[in-house]
Amino acid sequence: MKQSLESKRRVADRPTDRVLFVKALAFIGIGLATAGWAAVAPADEIDAPFGGLSLGIHAGAFRGKSSYGTDPACPPIVVDAVFCNAAPDPTIANGNAVAASGSGTMSSDGATGGVQAGYNWQSGRIVYGGEIDFAALDFDESASASGAFPVPFAGTQYTVTNKTTLHWVSTLRARVGATVTPQFLVYATGGAAFTRISVSGSYSDNANNGIVFGGSGSGETSKLKAGWVIGAGAQWALDRQWSVKAEYLHADFGSVSAAVPLTNSPAFTQTISVTGDMTLDLLRVGLDYRF
Repeated sequence: MKQSLESKRRVADRPTDRVLFVKALAFIGIGLATAGWAAVAPADEIDAPFGGLSLGIHAGAFRGKSSYGTDPACPPIVVDAVFCNAAPDPTIANGNAVAASGSGTMSSDGATGGVQAGYNWQSGRIVYGGEIDFAALDFDESASASGAFPVPFAGTQYTVTNKTTLHWVSTLRARVGATVTPQFLVYATGGAAFTRISVSGSYSDNANNGIVFGGSGSGETSKLKAGWVIGAGAQWALDRQWSVKAEYLHADFGSVSAAVPLTNSPAFTQTISVTGDMTLDLLRVGLDYRF
């Protein structure tokens, strides 16, 4: 029953297409609700090529990277644990081997696209303001490794798997730049980034002495994460209302950890930990309409 409740809880934490759709609609609705700002903006802001409220869309490519790790999580006081024993039964070497096999870097790239809203003020050549965006993408990578225990016991082989998943990203950024020509703007940008990251891991070995029949276990965590984002871009004003832009963003979300409880008999249990660190690089072009 406990396992069933935990499974339901993990499923409930995962984002659904409906949730993401509602978020996108809310985001667009907020932008439209603030469109009235333009009506009270001073005349010089309205005449500025980059001043005022804007809504738009963007598309491009992303590259995601997750540095993952596995920790045998030996208790403070060494007990009879297959990864933690010291001499004369130095099975801690087995824990070190599992940690090495369950550590590395996984990466993936693909397409991304979404919507954005922003408000800028222009004073001469200087343009400053803020932007919020939401983008969909698909990072779903796993890594699996097998090895031999340095100190054989009831088992000789093991397999450890790590997985990291991310399906969307949203940023809230300040922008500041300067016009090179009246219609051409270059800018720097930075702020906060948000996403949901799922990290999971599994372990199994072939320990079998007639009493225990192989250690195994799995675990998963899904968390909303806040990180930071920096970048730069360029924007071209096509006329008083339409503009196009190209920008690069780098986002870092830190790490997410998941507990992986292992067991091969009621008398022998141990919990290891798997961790994933997530970064994203986004290269995209956008189309904005200024109100």
